[in-house]
Amino acid sequence: MTIRFLDRRGMTMVELLIALTIFAFLSAVVMGFLTGSRRTYDDTSDRAAYQQSLRAVFSLMARELRSAGCDPSEVGVDGLVGADDEVLRCRMDLDGDGSTLGTNPDEDIRYTYNVGNEELLRTTATGNVVILRNVEDLQFRYFDEEGTPLLATPLSAGDRDLVRFVEIDITGDLGDGETVNYSTRVHIRNG
Repeated sequence: MTIRFLDRRGMTMVELLIALTIFAFLSAVVMGFLTGSRRTYDDTSDRAAYQQSLRAVFSLMARELRSAGCDPSEVGVDGLVGADDEVLRCRMDLDGDGSTLGTNPDEDIRYTYNVGNEELLRTTATGNVVILRNVEDLQFRYFDEEGTPLLATPLSAGDRDLVRFVEIDITGDLGDGETVNYSTRVHIRNG
């Protein structure tokens, strides 16, 4: 009968260094992958949040522009009272009291593109509110009933009466030089 002795010497220093080097390399690869995945997730999440904000702003603006000129008491509310490339002002009588200066602050609304701060402002009787930041460009364009653009902005009172469509074009900055462009054309009841 032969007695076997177990080898209890363990690993040599060279084997230990090789194992540690392999472990460090694999850890670096895994960490690089996780860091890249997290960065991609954050970028995608930020992009989605900004695009959602853009859609919400378009929804709000479209709803309010469609209401421009709302006049249940038939006193003669001018729907568009200001129409420029970067400023749009509209009025509506939402509570039917015969006035756009009544108790409802949302009856006289102005949208303004602040180029210096890259912000879109919504102004009512209660004050200014920034509704969108990181706006690289914003354009309001106005069209008559046949779809012909009304180019001489700011529009005169006579030209504002002709407006049937307002096109809103917003270019937003997503960061890192990446932009997104949204555009919509809203039919208004003007006139």
